[in-house]
Amino acid sequence: MSILNKLRHKLLRREHDRDEHLAKYKKDRRAVRYLRSLIRKVSRRSEPTRMYDSVDLSQIPSDAPAAAGYVGGSWPTFKELKKKFPRARRLSIAVNASEDADALDIESGDATPDQAPDWVRRQQKRGVKRPVVYASASVMPSVLAALKAAGIKREEVRVWTAHYTFTPHLCGPHSCGFLTDTVADATQFTDTAHGRNLDESLLDKGFFS
Repeated sequence: MSILNKLRHKLLRREHDRDEHLAKYKKDRRAVRYLRSLIRKVSRRSEPTRMYDSVDLSQIPSDAPAAAGYVGGSWPTFKELKKKFPRARRLSIAVNASEDADALDIESGDATPDQAPDWVRRQQKRGVKRPVVYASASVMPSVLAALKAAGIKREEVRVWTAHYTFTPHLCGPHSCGFLTDTVADATQFTDTAHGRNLDESLLDKGFFS
């Protein structure tokens, strides 16, 4: 092989190696970008989430990560909430045990603790994974007792307490002490979030999973 051909062959080989390295570099960059986006998604899922609810949907921040609304009662907001917050995680709330929703509102004038077991079973039959029971921190032990007496295990439901300390927390033995045997999956800790007529809740990282 002449010197000229050897040089030509070496140049072609270098160009080929360069193209291979360039292709690998681009592939690696795509992989890095994908991994970074995956890490961001996983990180968001592993962090507690804030959820807002109000009878006046204009009070809820436009960038709310999660929002809740009522399916019935005096302020049926859920249908409009779905349109107004399409990107937010959404939770539907029933104000009485005859309604079907993701959550049951157990408080004076709405559902009662003894109505929770039948409501939970009905939602499970509808395909709702871990129906939510909402009650004040002082009433929730009665709700959990009613569920336990009916054979419904704690892990079958999500516990959403209302405890207005105005400090984000999940009710439990090591926070506020209202729940001694478990930790709430969510706690509504204020009704004046952002200085508005707005409820705000702290949600456990697995609340919507």
